[in-house]
Amino acid sequence: MRRTRTLAVLSAAALLVSACSGSSGNGSTGGPTSSPAASAPSSQAGGSSQAGDSSQASGSPPSSTTGAPPAKGGTFTMGVANDPGNLDPSMTVLSVTRLVSDLAYDALVNAQDDGTVKSGLAKSWKTTANSVTLTMTKGVTCSDGSPFTAKDAADNLNYIADPANKSPVLGLLLPAGVKATADAGAATVTVTSPMPDAFLLQNLAGVFMVCAAGLKDHKLLAGKTIGTGPWVLSQAAPGDHYTYTKRAGYTWGPGGATLDQPGTPDSVNVRVIANPTTMANLVLAGQVNYAAIAGNDAKRLDAAKLGTINTVSPAGETWFNETSGRPGADPKVREALATGTDIAQIMKVAVAGKGGPSKGAITLAPNPCQADTVTANLPKFDVAKAKSLLDAAGWTVGGNGIRSKAGKPLAMTFLYLPAFGQAVTAAAELLASQWKTLGVDVALKAATDTQLSDIVFSTGAWDAGWIQVTLTLPSQFVPFASGKIPPAGTNFGHIANSQYTTTAAKAAVAPNVATSCPLWQQAEESLYKNFDIVQMYDFYASTYLKNAEANIAGGELVASSLRLTQG
Repeated sequence: MRRTRTLAVLSAAALLVSACSGSSGNGSTGGPTSSPAASAPSSQAGGSSQAGDSSQASGSPPSSTTGAPPAKGGTFTMGVANDPGNLDPSMTVLSVTRLVSDLAYDALVNAQDDGTVKSGLAKSWKTTANSVTLTMTKGVTCSDGSPFTAKDAADNLNYIADPANKSPVLGLLLPAGVKATADAGAATVTVTSPMPDAFLLQNLAGVFMVCAAGLKDHKLLAGKTIGTGPWVLSQAAPGDHYTYTKRAGYTWGPGGATLDQPGTPDSVNVRVIANPTTMANLVLAGQVNYAAIAGNDAKRLDAAKLGTINTVSPAGETWFNETSGRPGADPKVREALATGTDIAQIMKVAVAGKGGPSKGAITLAPNPCQADTVTANLPKFDVAKAKSLLDAAGWTVGGNGIRSKAGKPLAMTFLYLPAFGQAVTAAAELLASQWKTLGVDVALKAATDTQLSDIVFSTGAWDAGWIQVTLTLPSQFVPFASGKIPPAGTNFGHIANSQYTTTAAKAAVAPNVATSCPLWQQAEESLYKNFDIVQMYDFYASTYLKNAEANIAGGELVASSLRLTQG
């Protein structure tokens, strides 16, 4: 079976990643809230359970109560714009796939937006600077009826940690060299990092646990779920829908959550609906209960006063392909393109009133390192300087206005996601026009989430693009901005920024958040100063709920929180 690495992309198709959707200061609500544009992202509470002993924390996801009476049974319908593809949760970080994985799989612990941690498959834990020892929750069973044990938990982590398995989760949620050992008698699993790791416990909240049968044969997981989660895949029609049925006896959700609450549906149907206008129409008609929609269609849903889960997306996160021989390999070219872009105008067109300037790469809760790393590092718009930089880089203007060097034209393919709405397409066209003024022949390429992942991780047929890597902790950014390139790694931009690598390495082994955050901020800023990444704008996007309620906590959908209400 061909296993492809996928990207933690936050798009209109799937607003959940951990890469999942988190609140932008508004929390996760099933009732009407102020629009994201009206309530721009505010600082979220930092903090984490770090060195020292800690047990079950008391943080809880925001309320999703609408006041409407609960429905009895029924089907909770979720709309997604892209097919999730391979369903193996150990082999993907694609947001739409993680969204459906939230339904069928659990993690050892559950992170909260305020930085605290709740129980999951583990009921308690103790931490040191470089380890976590977790005591397993009693009575947890898998969808095939087998018990889930401490050994199963350790086997999951060790599978991901083995480089031979090429899991994209390694280096993103688990550090290289991590080891897990189980004590069957004590029902504990100890996870040890080779160096101090201030975010080890929080990152475990993003690692889905597969049951023994799936661990024995990962090929089964491509189209089947074998987990401990509250929902079990009962029907898969790729490109159309995925149906999940409710498990009986589920009692180990976050903090001991169950499926016994009024309004809990009998099943969940995930429909693949590529057209955002169609998606919006189905939401308004009550045929879809939960969907992430951006652009002009979102305005209609805002006017309908539906329940929303508000999110911040780094939709204008601009990456360059720095592969040798590509224009983006030259830092002068990258600086020229950034300097010759009227970022304020691009943002105005792209967000269509529902967005604003980016403040940093990490946009989802809990994000304990709150700082504006972007504003001071954006270049001043200056077309003359941009042209001068390209001149200095050896690119000369030809008779057709397009620059060339050594007989090769300055031609670039720019990727973008039209699922964000017509405004993003218009912004991409504006950017192409501005770069053409500089002498660049730009070919715009629209792509879905899955197509974009295939391009940046497999074909490499791109030069620049708005590629949203949407994460909850700065440590998760490292494998995307450094290290091994595809297919061995996830450094799809082929970035080789020594200052970032060195500073991030120091931050990774800092003993606590207070010490690590300034280093993470310096590391991120080094990417902007070298024009490896240019943050052009953020979306304030919404997932809409009709006759339904749901919660998001710590960047993950709380699958046990899904409720239907009487419409």
